[in-house]
Amino acid sequence: MKRFPAVMSTAAVLLCIWIFLTLSFHPHELVLGFAVSLIIAVATHGAFTGNWFRLLKPARLAAGVNYVFYFLGKMFMANIDVLLRVLRPVVPVKPGIVRASLLMNSERARNIVANSITLTPGTLTIEMNGTEIFVHWISLPDGDIHEKTQQMVDGFANRLKRIFE
Repeated sequence: MKRFPAVMSTAAVLLCIWIFLTLSFHPHELVLGFAVSLIIAVATHGAFTGNWFRLLKPARLAAGVNYVFYFLGKMFMANIDVLLRVLRPVVPVKPGIVRASLLMNSERARNIVANSITLTPGTLTIEMNGTEIFVHWISLPDGDIHEKTQQMVDGFANRLKRIFE
């Protein structure tokens, strides 16, 4: 019974994904989607999402919306940066790996930070060790690379702390 909220949360998220992929509200589709979602949620013990119902508090929900817009903005700007690099006759790259601190209690939030960095074009999370994260840049930023990397990591982490901690 302890995992019940996590299982139901996972089933709800999977059902939303099902509806988004099928684009159908036909009763047969919804019943099938609910059954498949519930089977997967029970089989994984709700590990897919954990208990997301606690995230429905207004402050956490607002922080989640803020994070989505922040992430999409960073992703858009990074896409433009990579596009401009590729279109040049000589592609300006200066690759490198930089270590930064990632001080967060929630393992799920640390993983979201790592995935957000990886999904942002031009950067890639190489490894996470406890409170450290190693980021590969397609082209190291000008100036203090450690400070710029830490600012990028903190930009994601500070917003996620408001959601998960």
